[in-house]
Amino acid sequence: MKAYIKLLLLIALNSSLMAQKTHPNLVLTYNDAVQITNSLGSVPLMDKSIDEAVKFVENALNNPMDVPLPKDAGGGYTHERHKQNYNEMYTAGILYKLTGEEKYALFIKTMLDKYALFYPTLSTHPEGKRQTPGKLFWQSLNETVWLLHTIQAYDCIYNWLGDEDKAKYETRIFVPMADFFINECTHEFDLIHNHGTWIVAAVGMTGYVIGREDYVKKALYGSKMTGESGFLAQLDKLFSPDGYYTEGGYYVRYALWPFFIFAEVIHNNQKDLKIYEYRNQILKKALYSALQVTYTNGEFIPINDALKEKTWLSEELVYATNFVYAHYEHDRQLLSIIKLHDKVSLSGPGLMAAKDLMKDEPIPNFKWQSVQFTDGPEGDMGGVGILRYGSVEDQETLLMKYGSHGLSHGHFDKLTFTFYDQGREIVQDYGAARFLNVVQKFGGRYLDENDSYAKQTVAHNTLVVDEQSQFEGNRRRSEEHHADSYCFNAEDINFQYVSAKENNSYKGVSQHRTMVLVNDEKLYRPAIIDVFRITSETEHQYDLPFYYLGHFIYSNFEYEPFTSARSLMGKNNGYEHLWKEAVGIPGKCSELTWLNGERFYSIISNTEAGDQVYFTRIGGSDPSFNLRNDPGFIIRKKAANTIFVSILEPHGVFDPTLEFTKDSYSTFKEVKVIHNNDNYTIISIEGSKNINWILMISNQDSDKSSSHKVKIAGTDYTWSGPISIIKQ
Repeated sequence: MKAYIKLLLLIALNSSLMAQKTHPNLVLTYNDAVQITNSLGSVPLMDKSIDEAVKFVENALNNPMDVPLPKDAGGGYTHERHKQNYNEMYTAGILYKLTGEEKYALFIKTMLDKYALFYPTLSTHPEGKRQTPGKLFWQSLNETVWLLHTIQAYDCIYNWLGDEDKAKYETRIFVPMADFFINECTHEFDLIHNHGTWIVAAVGMTGYVIGREDYVKKALYGSKMTGESGFLAQLDKLFSPDGYYTEGGYYVRYALWPFFIFAEVIHNNQKDLKIYEYRNQILKKALYSALQVTYTNGEFIPINDALKEKTWLSEELVYATNFVYAHYEHDRQLLSIIKLHDKVSLSGPGLMAAKDLMKDEPIPNFKWQSVQFTDGPEGDMGGVGILRYGSVEDQETLLMKYGSHGLSHGHFDKLTFTFYDQGREIVQDYGAARFLNVVQKFGGRYLDENDSYAKQTVAHNTLVVDEQSQFEGNRRRSEEHHADSYCFNAEDINFQYVSAKENNSYKGVSQHRTMVLVNDEKLYRPAIIDVFRITSETEHQYDLPFYYLGHFIYSNFEYEPFTSARSLMGKNNGYEHLWKEAVGIPGKCSELTWLNGERFYSIISNTEAGDQVYFTRIGGSDPSFNLRNDPGFIIRKKAANTIFVSILEPHGVFDPTLEFTKDSYSTFKEVKVIHNNDNYTIISIEGSKNINWILMISNQDSDKSSSHKVKIAGTDYTWSGPISIIKQ
């Protein structure tokens, strides 16, 4: 069916591609420019956005222009200067169309003259090492971003330029660069990956401006124009049916930029392709799923190679929210985010959003929800589950990941989780080992420790078997498999759960993790119950790490601290980056408490004879000090079949100003597994304040309508659905 739809689109493409000849004809169209110009002085947010653009370009006009020969990697002078140049040209082009002032067009022409002089003489970049190199930049990705911006500047001054200048820029810059991308970066051009999206968007936009129909076709359907790659294939393969992006929230933030820029260009040039309706409005779903994988402070929950500083205030989301607002239902929730952006794109959709912000109508805040997103093109490759409780100001959020590997930026972390509270991360995912654009740190590239630690299983809050990473750290094997959602339910805000299974990451070992959010009036905050079942025919060493953020306060078991000398937890697979700070022998139920902000947190686990708890700290085998020195602990069991049951409890109050502390000890005192086999798991949980819970899980039947009954020591336990709780 998809092939048939693509064939129809290709026929439509042939008949309508060059119908639009007016310039500009990309994101900013001629008609949009007229409307924005006519609105000047009457739409405050658009005026503010234009004023910022004027200040930016006027600063460029008043300073020396520099188009240096490329030599630096990310963060270096030449790298940053070429980035600055494309931003200045792009913004100057828009200002020329809005004001008609020739100084902006002349600025672009002068800079293009400089690029036209030396670009044909360039070979590949001298710092191009790991990634596919460009010519202006150390990786072709940056070069595609340069072209995407610069072709828009050229489009804006197209009608102002003479034929001789057009021929010069097209033959010496734009055509050679597009051909370089298609013919010498073919792997990247056909890649189903955010790098592939940028490159096809840049080439396709070039085609629309200079009248190269072949560029547009290849951008849409791949270098061979078969439809197996290209922009439409990326829309098909990078998003699940409900819009979840396979590389995770951090990278969808970046990928949404070229997706929406090119979609808007296609819409403006070939409305009959109905790109915003493609694949059941997948672009709309992509934005909303991206917004949902943020915490309430707007930070993207770190999945895979993620830098934690990125939020939904990033520039990429300005375009995406504007375009979705304009092309779909004008959802006023999005206006709350656009208001926070405090700027709009200089485009027709940006003008619409800015005008609607002026209406005397309430603007609802964005609503975060407990939600499950499927992963994979068909939605059958696991996914992520998000459980939420509380107000925006102080919300508990738990994300459990059980999807696909996540392409080249993926981590070996199936069945991991991250937990937020108090507006901050409490149990963390490390994210990526990288200092973006910091030249002293390997030119701003991903550091070696990203592979040796951040991607390894032990760097995550999930099971490690025999000190090996999942799939032995082999990306190809990991991409062949995914975890499977078992059940998800958030209908009752006071009892929400997510459960998933994974059977391929370790040979002969099956894993089933269930995480339950339980609210009770006897607790300060809802608690998380974590049930991690492991089955195997042979004995293994099972390590379950927890990476907490905060200051260690208390444990209910004795431990031996290594205060004068530390050793490493292991020799490879990420263990070489963990310092062993202490080791303890817990009793039948271990408790570890830490302080973060004004709240205490405890993890209470069902430890038993022979188990060990290791206190760890990230930073071993790190001579360049590339890793953060964050704490954690690992519960270690040796068995064939076993089960880890832990309760994560936020509790108490710490007020250093009033010198006041209350309930710094956990409410929970005992976690006991009273039944566990392939069919059912029954857990008893006891605590102060008369807490006496029984958690019941059906391990094979996830049907909500099924009834279950288990008799244990003369007591009948009955419930409906896959998971239930009795509060006695």
